[in-house]
Amino acid sequence: MKHRYRYVGLTIVVYLVLFGCALSARGDSERTPSPDLLFEIIGIVEKNFYNPQKIETDFPALKLACNKKLQGISGQNEFSNAVNAMLRGLNASHTYYLCPQDYEYYHLASIFSSLPEIQEVFKQKEIQYPTVGIITETIDLKVFIASVLPGGPADQAGLLQGDEIISVNGAPYRPVESFEAHIGIELPFIIRRTEYSDLRTVLVMPKMINPRTEMLDAEQASIRVIEREGKRIGYIHIYSYAGEEYHQVLLDAVSWGTIKDADSLIIDLRYGLGGANPDYLNMFNRKVPVIVSTDNTGETSTYDPQWRKPAVYLVNKTTRSGKEILAFGAKKYHLAAVIGERTAGAVLGARLFPLSNGDLLYLAVRHSTFDGADLEGSGVPPDVEVPMDIRYSNGNDIQLEKSIEYLLMRN
Repeated sequence: MKHRYRYVGLTIVVYLVLFGCALSARGDSERTPSPDLLFEIIGIVEKNFYNPQKIETDFPALKLACNKKLQGISGQNEFSNAVNAMLRGLNASHTYYLCPQDYEYYHLASIFSSLPEIQEVFKQKEIQYPTVGIITETIDLKVFIASVLPGGPADQAGLLQGDEIISVNGAPYRPVESFEAHIGIELPFIIRRTEYSDLRTVLVMPKMINPRTEMLDAEQASIRVIEREGKRIGYIHIYSYAGEEYHQVLLDAVSWGTIKDADSLIIDLRYGLGGANPDYLNMFNRKVPVIVSTDNTGETSTYDPQWRKPAVYLVNKTTRSGKEILAFGAKKYHLAAVIGERTAGAVLGARLFPLSNGDLLYLAVRHSTFDGADLEGSGVPPDVEVPMDIRYSNGNDIQLEKSIEYLLMRN
């Protein structure tokens, strides 16, 4: 079924957005999957993986190593680690095993929620999860906030990009486990804002929300105009592109909204999910008429959904999947400048397979090229490279600042 294959990717960083929904579909770290589950996963991979040559040459040794690791396992964590090590050996994006204690389990399920088999896993219930609205990255065994979703609980509480998370509610941060029993209750985050600063406590209240809705709300809340040197620079952060509704927010913003009259535009594609369609680049097509309408009072209105002024796609190592295709097209055809870091190189088309016990297997099933270019494993190098270390950045975003400087020079 064609609609099952999408260029949807998760960030390589860890979301501090925690997933829950129908708790009957959840498991926990104490459960031990049946040994038969490994053989089920192996069967799906051998039948559906996009590269049969790798299955023939590489997979036998990977299967053997995984089976040895699973001898005498004591729980879900060990099973997940062994299976995902086997899958990583295939060197393919969009290929991993997920159980209900993984945050991606719920996020991917929400993207593919229209499929009957996914609806069955969640007993026809809406997929929701508890979230504080931050994205984290683990560096040298320390957890840092990489991005704060605008308008979310963490944003309202004052957490910043670059904060090191020492603990949550007195325990180490754990995706899912940290927040699932604390919806609507303020939890103490112990953080370090700069490398040698004292620890501080920030109270944050998790909320329950559909993951697709959260990303849409964050995108809408991100829209603003940055005023510098007499110029107005529009800004929008698209955390997820896994649905046309996310692109429509952008089109509405440039057609009718806050950034309609800006002198230039920054579209932030860092962090979150891919899923964008290449035809979204049509917003930069200048060969589309502008409509100016006049009513019987003489009042006029202008409709122009195209962006005809300087623009930047802001990218980094977490920009993946369909977002990479946009960056590739914008760079190749000079539609917008690409600024930041080389993208992830994760563009394989994937399918989500429900397993017999309710777990999920996300598997690369299709390889594609883009105008003959193979982006898998290589990514898109930016027009202007701006490396960034988010650790202890105190909310300062040098990649965004460089994008602003670039646009000011072109206005």
